[in-house]
Amino acid sequence: MHQAPRKTVAILSLAALTLSACGGGGGGDDENVNLRFTWWGGDTRHAYTQEIIDAFEEENPGITISPEFDSWEGYWDSLATQSAARDTPDVMQMDLSYIREYIENGLLLELDQVDTGAFTDELLATGSQDGALYGMPVGSTSLAIMANESIFESAGVEMPDDDTWTWDEFAEIAAEISENSEAYGQARPFNDAGLGIWLRQHAGANMVTEDGEVAWEPEDAVPYFEMLGDSLDSGALPSGSQVNEDRAAALEQTMIATEGAAMDSWWDTQIIVLSSNEGVGLTPLKFPSEAGDAADAQLYYKASMFYSVYEGSEHPEEAQLFIDYLVNNEEAGRLQQIERGIPGNEDVREAIRDDLDETEATVLEHNEGLEDIVADAPPLPPEGFGAVQEIIWRYEEEFLFGRVSAEEAAQRMHDEIAAALG
Repeated sequence: MHQAPRKTVAILSLAALTLSACGGGGGGDDENVNLRFTWWGGDTRHAYTQEIIDAFEEENPGITISPEFDSWEGYWDSLATQSAARDTPDVMQMDLSYIREYIENGLLLELDQVDTGAFTDELLATGSQDGALYGMPVGSTSLAIMANESIFESAGVEMPDDDTWTWDEFAEIAAEISENSEAYGQARPFNDAGLGIWLRQHAGANMVTEDGEVAWEPEDAVPYFEMLGDSLDSGALPSGSQVNEDRAAALEQTMIATEGAAMDSWWDTQIIVLSSNEGVGLTPLKFPSEAGDAADAQLYYKASMFYSVYEGSEHPEEAQLFIDYLVNNEEAGRLQQIERGIPGNEDVREAIRDDLDETEATVLEHNEGLEDIVADAPPLPPEGFGAVQEIIWRYEEEFLFGRVSAEEAAQRMHDEIAAALG
C-alpha cells in the first residue's frame, strides 16, 4: 500500500548483482541474533511498529530487531542502494510494484517456515512465483474514492449511490462541489492505480500482460486525458502546480486530508491516516463505472504490502520467525489493527474487529462488502514497474499544465512505460 507520494524515482539496476551466501545480514553472535528490519510509512506506523518489536523481543530474548524506516519517496532508492552494496536488511517491507523485480534478481528468500494456514490461497498467490512464497502478505486493500461528507453537505450536494454512479456523474458532482464550496470537487487525477481501473473498464486491459508487457494502446488512454481536461475546465480539478504540490505532501497534509477537496482516490485503508486530522471525516466509496453498475467497476483486492527476507541473511530462520509474529500474532494485530491493510490472517481480523474505531470499522465493512463484485487482480508487475507510477503522474501533470495534448500525453506515456519495462 503506497504512502506519501514521491516526486522522482531512481531505479538502480539489480540485475547485475552477485549475491554472496553470507550477504549483508544482521551480524550478531551466538548468544544474540540481530535482525535489521526496514519499512516505509509515517509517524503512526513507526510508533506502533516499535511497540510490536518490543513485544517480540520480550517473547524472544535472544533476538534483537534493529529498526530502519523511511518515507515512501526515499524507501526504494535506499533499498536499491543497500542491495547493490550487498547490505540489504534481513527483513523488509515489500510492495507489489517491486516484488517480482526483487524475486527475479535473486534477492528474496523463499519463505517456507512462516505459518500461512489462516491466509487465503488467492492472497498468498500475490507474493508467490513458480509455487514458492517470497512475500508474506500482510493484508488486503482495494482502491476507493475517499469522500468528505461534510463538504458535500456544505455544497448542498447529495452523496452518490456508489453502487450505481457513473463517470459522468462523478464529474458532474465534482464540478458542482467546486462551484458551491471553497473546496475542489476532486483533489487530483486518479493516479496510476486509478488509471489502471479506468483501463480495465474502458479498454478491457490491465496495465501489463502476464509476460510483463504493456497491455493497452495509446489510443485507449486518450479519453482518460480528455476526461481530466473536462474536469480542469469545469473547475472540479485544481491546476497542475497544485496537483504537483499535493503529491509531494505528507498524507496528513494533502488536500483530501485538510478539507481542501471533497474526493480523491486512495487505497481504502489509507483512510486511517487521511482522516487523522481533527474534524476530518472520510467515507470510502466504490469507483464509478461506465454503465452504472459496481459489478462492472473492475475493482480488485490487492495485497496491501508484504514482508520478505533477504536471500543473503545470516539468520533466515529467525527472520521468518519474526515475520510469522508480525502476521499471525494477535497482540501484534491489535497494535497494528488495519493501518497496514485489512489483516490477511482471518483469526487476527476477528480478534481486532471489536477494537476498531468508527473509521476503521467503516473501512473493514467497505472492504468486506466488495467480496461479491471484485474481479481478478492484475498480473504480477514485472521488473521496471516501479518507474510506472512516476511516468503516469508526470504526464497527468504535463497535461494539466497544458504542455501536451491528450493524444501526446497518451502516446508518450505509453512509450515511456514500454521502455521502462523493456
